[in-house]
Amino acid sequence: MTRYLRHGILMLAAILLVAGVQTVVAQDAAQKKGAELYASLCESCHTPTPAKLMGKPVEALTAGMNKVKNMGSASGPLLKMQENLKTLNAEQINDIAVYINQLKP
Repeated sequence: MTRYLRHGILMLAAILLVAGVQTVVAQDAAQKKGAELYASLCESCHTPTPAKLMGKPVEALTAGMNKVKNMGSASGPLLKMQENLKTLNAEQINDIAVYINQLKP
């Protein structure tokens, strides 16, 4: 019985390790894509280091971008942001949020 338990624990550890590595790889890919999107669509208004946004939770950043994307008629700077966001899908918005989240204030 102990042999099976030990084998089960080792298998579980291996599965968790692989899942963790996959998460890190996905996170790195999202950061890279997010950095590229941020540079091309956001940086001109928000600067390369948006102090008020840096380090905020991904969920909060995503919610804020979706709010602007889906608001009625925008004007001024929000209009440009809305136009840019409307060209992005949910994954791309999340990638930008992941990138901004990892920036250190």
